Amino acid sequence: MNDVRYRPAVAGDSRFIASMIELSSDGIASLEWQQKSVDSPGLSALDIGSRQYAKGEGDYSYRNCVMAETDKPIGMILSFPITEDNLSIDAKPPPYSPDDIYAPYKYLEALDSWYICGVAMLPEYRKQGIGRHLILQSIERGQQRGFVNTSLVAMAEKQGLIAFYQSLGFGITRTAPIVEHPGIRASGDAVLMETRPASL
Repeated sequence: MNDVRYRPAVAGDSRFIASMIELSSDGIASLEWQQKSVDSPGLSALDIGSRQYAKGEGDYSYRNCVMAETDKPIGMILSFPITEDNLSIDAKPPPYSPDDIYAPYKYLEALDSWYICGVAMLPEYRKQGIGRHLILQSIERGQQRGFVNTSLVAMAEKQGLIAFYQSLGFGITRTAPIVEHPGIRASGDAVLMETRPASL
């Protein structure tokens, strides 16, 4: 679409960003926000997520997002590096306990990679090349920061999405079973996809 503009996100985009992250995470982000809402009575999970992205620091900040917009925001991407500083220290391979719903995603982190944590579009703007543009821009930003590898986590059951990522140079390098939960809108395996050659 020729009338789509791409720009760095600002704090005022935070609620839209949170809603898109909820969409792209298949409910996983909402579960995390719901846990935090216990300490903030009266706030919804989306309120908590919006507050998180409004902060100017940390991985989950508007500062790590790029927006796609026309006369309104229509999509976004969140990406940041995974290094020794933010790698999950309690990551472990399967099998997982039924109450450890975040374990697969910790295990699927790729050290020293530029991580695409979430990319999403409003439904009416999908399949128009916007997501592809956001992802390619993100890969380039990572390379400019010195990261030769870009990573993301996808759900294996979404074969169309897997094929889309493969068309952009990603390959599956690791899998982990999703821990089933009523709030997670996916089942089967989660997969780590990376752009680095398999030989590295």
